[in-house]
This record gives sequence, structure tokens and C-alpha cells, in this order.
Amino acid sequence: MGRSSAALALLCLATVAACSALADEPTGDPRLVDLTGDWELLPDPLLWGFENLYNAHVLQVDDHDYPFRMWLFGWASEEGNPGHPGYDAIFHARSPDMRHWEVWAGDGQWDATMTPARWEPVLSAGDTRYDNFHAGDPSVVRHEGLYHMAYSSVGVAEAPGQPGELQVISCIMGATSPDGIHWERSPAPLLIWPETDRQPWLLEDGQIGAAPEGHMGSYHRPSLMRDGDRWRIWFDYFLPGTFVSMGLAECGGDFLDPRAWEVARAGDEPLLRDWPNASVVRCDGTYVAFADPPGYPAEWGGDTRQLTMAVSPDGVSWRVVGHLRPLPGDSTHVPEATVIEVDGRTWLYLLCAWKPPSDPWDYRYKRMRALRRPPADVGLGR
Repeated sequence: MGRSSAALALLCLATVAACSALADEPTGDPRLVDLTGDWELLPDPLLWGFENLYNAHVLQVDDHDYPFRMWLFGWASEEGNPGHPGYDAIFHARSPDMRHWEVWAGDGQWDATMTPARWEPVLSAGDTRYDNFHAGDPSVVRHEGLYHMAYSSVGVAEAPGQPGELQVISCIMGATSPDGIHWERSPAPLLIWPETDRQPWLLEDGQIGAAPEGHMGSYHRPSLMRDGDRWRIWFDYFLPGTFVSMGLAECGGDFLDPRAWEVARAGDEPLLRDWPNASVVRCDGTYVAFADPPGYPAEWGGDTRQLTMAVSPDGVSWRVVGHLRPLPGDSTHVPEATVIEVDGRTWLYLLCAWKPPSDPWDYRYKRMRALRRPPADVGLGR
């Protein structure tokens, strides 16, 4: 399969999920509560000039010169990142102050001039049937001296027992790194739907076909947390009738050992329905989740999707509290939250990918933007 055909297949996979839910109404009135006034939109973008990048995950580390580190994914200067394996890839940036950023450019070099042609991925697709196409949606935690990453992986491979038929395999991989640049992958997916090969999602004429009946897989878009003495990953997955929904997995052992991971909630009992691109953090003991579900009024813009917030006392029982429209009419999607100290104050930051309205519609994100607010009272939805 050529790169363009595989890319089209992946796009169609997202479209299938979208089309199944665009007609849905928002899940209850809480999603219509406007929380925008509680947040400060930073006036300047963090990164710009790229072809299509998003899911910017920020981590604060103990480094005097560059205490803020970012991982994000997509295409830097050209569609598909020519010269690198697969299609989507993960990039890395650093900052002294959360305002001025420079991106890894390979061979010990960093680019602070917003010249994406210089940017080099730190993690690209692999060579197995479950990761030969896509690496993305990075979520990173630093624990015991190592960076730990959970990320989305996609492969295109022949379906078992069906010669000549290709399937799309979506799963969640893990990786560790001493420096955030050089990564060791898990030997197999940390999370993959057990029925992936028994109910393969097939390609038809190079495009994704209909989901197999009863499909509740395609695990993707992880949000990783070290929570006490265990690891937790909130993720989204295909659930018929929703714009993907949120599940939960946990691990009390070796992060890179797939056998140590167990799915706690998924299938037909999601934590939250219609909850794509989830990002979960803790603020003063409250778990806070962000997503970018559809179903909002078309006149609001944002392709009917808006940044939406939910809170929980335990990461399992969730209450949706409202939405954010930081730039009305524009698309602000793929939220990534982080609690960090900037200029001597603790903040809850929410990064999002931005693109303007377009006709014809253009899915590519063009800037990374950020909002912030004090973390106090966030559990009250204000």
C-alpha cells in the first residue's frame, strides 16, 4: 500500500467516527455552560509555521535553563514527514518560560526561528504490523529519572486468515527515555482491543470500510498519569453511536510490560460518552478532564466541536461542567492540560491546536495556543 492510500485510509477512519455522531445532541445541558470567562487566553501562539501539528503535551522538569518540555505530533513542513518512517511522527520542543520555544532539529541542534523544515521527529512509526504507519498523541510523565510516554500507534497489515485483505490496527504503545529525545519502545502494545484480529476493521479500495458489528476497539489518544503507586491511562475508543468515548486502564507493575496493564473500563460502559482527545490532570485532589466533542451549534464555529471540561473525585465517576470558546468561530481542538509553576505562580494550562474557518474545509492545524487559570476551585466548574 502506498503512503497516500494509507493516509486516506486513516483519515477515513476518523471520518467514520465523526459521521456516526455529528447529528447527536450534546450530552445534557452542562456542556452548554460557558466557562470561557474563567480563563486567560495567552495573546501569542507558542508554535507556528508548521504544516499540521497538534496534541502539544507540556511537562515541567527540574532544569534551570529549560524547565518546560513539549511533545506534539503530525507533520512539520510537508505532509507525511518525507524521509521518515510512516506518516505522522512525534516532535519535541523546550522553553525557558512557556513563551519562547525551540524545537529539536537533530544532531544536538534546536530551532528557535519557527523553521519547520529543520525540525526532526524524536519518535516515528516502527516496523511491526501494529505500528508501521503512525506515531502520535504523546502523553509524557517523568518518574524515577526517566520520561515515560504513552502514545497512539497505527499499523496497516494483512488481516489474519484473509489473504489480500488489509486491516487498520489502532493501539496504545509505551516508551521510555532518559532525555525526552531517544526512546525505547514497549515490546508490544500496552493497550489493544482483544478482538482486533478476530474482528478486523478492513480497508476497501484503499479506504476504511464499515466497522465490524459490535466493534468497541481502536484504542487511541492516551492521557498518562502516575497516580500514587500505579499508572493510569485514560484513552478514547470506538463505541457505536458516539464520537468515540473514554475508557480507563491501570498498571501496578512495569510500565513497559503489556502484561502489567489491565483495562478497567471500556466496551459498552465508558467513563464518558462522546469524549474524544481526552486529557486528564489532578488539581488540588480533583481529577479534571478536557476533550473536544462535537454536537455544539453550527453557528458557534469550531466545526461544531468545542473544548469541554469534566471533573471527578476519583478519575472514574465524571461530571461534565461546561465548555470553552477562547476564539469564537475558530477551531480550538485537541486539548492538553498541565499544572505548572510559571513566574512564581501555579497555573492550570490548557494547550490547544488552532485553525481558522476555511472554505473549503481544511483540517490542518496551524498554531499551538494556550489558555490558563489558577487551579483553585476548578473542581466546582468555575
